[in-house]
Amino acid sequence: MSQELEKDFKSNKVKRLPPSVVKDIELKNHARRLAGLSPIKVKVRTCIACNTLFESAGNRTCGCNTRSTGYIAGREII
Repeated sequence: MSQELEKDFKSNKVKRLPPSVVKDIELKNHARRLAGLSPIKVKVRTCIACNTLFESAGNRTCGCNTRSTGYIAGREII
């Protein structure tokens, strides 16, 4: 019982994606299905900068270090 509570407590610590981003991903996945492509998956990842859990569709940081993070060709560069 205590493990279940601990798991639930930890899941509340996950930084969630904003609803608008989730909706955008759903729309893109619908288009990708029609095109026969694999869907974009939202995963819970650990930030490589601050070790917090966050939902991500590809980034490796949660946004905690936006000044030192850059993007080249759509890929996150740290």
